[in-house]
Amino acid sequence: MLVLACIAGFFLLSLVVQVLFNSVIVGALGLFQPLSYLQAAGLWFLIILLFGWIPLIGTWTRRMSVWRFGRVAREHLYRWLETHEQMEEKEGE
Repeated sequence: MLVLACIAGFFLLSLVVQVLFNSVIVGALGLFQPLSYLQAAGLWFLIILLFGWIPLIGTWTRRMSVWRFGRVAREHLYRWLETHEQMEEKEGE
């Protein structure tokens, strides 16, 4: 049942790709010839093959950037606390 839903979703999204391509690229910009439904399905398949791995990398880079941001923020906080303590010591003398 899930396989049939995935296949139906693929063909439905192929129709969306065809409509968007033909309306935006062909209609507004006039750059290419209009796509047939099978050409749109092939284009959608290539898009899936070429860019299907990006969410995995995006998730990894978001985790790394959050970890790095946390580390950098912690370093700045420690540096600020050290200078703040040094300023209090100078005022107390």
